[in-house]
Amino acid sequence: MDANKFGCFVAERRKELNMTQKNLAAKIQVTDKAVSKWERGLGFPDINTIEILADALDVSIMELMKSERIVEEATVEENVVNEVVQIAKADIEERQKIITYTVAGTSLLLTVFELILSIDWNAEGMSLRATVPWVTIIPAMLMLLYGIVCKIRGKQSFGAIEIGFCLLLIPIIILGGAFLICGFVLS
Repeated sequence: MDANKFGCFVAERRKELNMTQKNLAAKIQVTDKAVSKWERGLGFPDINTIEILADALDVSIMELMKSERIVEEATVEENVVNEVVQIAKADIEERQKIITYTVAGTSLLLTVFELILSIDWNAEGMSLRATVPWVTIIPAMLMLLYGIVCKIRGKQSFGAIEIGFCLLLIPIIILGGAFLICGFVLS
């Protein structure tokens, strides 16, 4: 053990606990001159005093002997576990976001394809038969439901409610636009 390092550690802990040398000395039943001697690096406490001194300074005997605070392994392990959990949560959230946007994009594309397939191209002209775009309506309703459940549970919904509403409105807008175009072409 280094006497100077030991003395600095004792003085630092004593000051952190807002104790004077006299207060510490009274607590461990030695003189304030003995405490002053330790803090100046001119000696060490008696072996019988080490445990009492460690308790008074609110440190372990090992910390007092090493003259430094020791980070408990449990704390380090907890930090590692917390970091792993945070990384896993971020990964799950990213995957949920990708799934949400993929479902929305696929539904939108299928709606456009269904619209194109519903146009009847013939020699007399163009006609449009409107069908309910279930390929968009069902995912839209599922997105809305998913978003509402997430909001109720206080979890992140990745814009599922907004995407659900858009998926409901887009077929209406596309079909309305197609009817207007076909109406102008036919007239």
